[in-house]
Amino acid sequence: RGITIKAQNVRLPWQVGDDQFVLHLIDTPGHVDFTYEVSRALEACEGAVLLVDAAQGIEAQTLANLYLALDRGLTIIPVLNKIDLPAADPDRYAGEIAHIIGCEPEEVLRVSGKTGVGVR
Repeated sequence: RGITIKAQNVRLPWQVGDDQFVLHLIDTPGHVDFTYEVSRALEACEGAVLLVDAAQGIEAQTLANLYLALDRGLTIIPVLNKIDLPAADPDRYAGEIAHIIGCEPEEVLRVSGKTGVGVR
């Protein structure tokens, strides 16, 4: 199990139609002891991917980090992962996420790295 203890970044080329983009992704720690590092990393961001385990839902520190991102006016891309797990309840957690960030539950992306659902 990989646990991020220091912000890591990766540069990712992305194309939409004829338009070329470069995405700079920053994986930040989720533990409460690293809240300051997360807040500093968010200063360099225009948006955030809210990645939530479909079997566990939004955990306390994820929620705290989400509010940091919302306070900074970042665009939030909500994603439920591990939707293939037997304990997954994507409809429930999509509704919770939608309520918090002000989107429709259908706008929450649903993905599974194991089965490839929602991954291109």
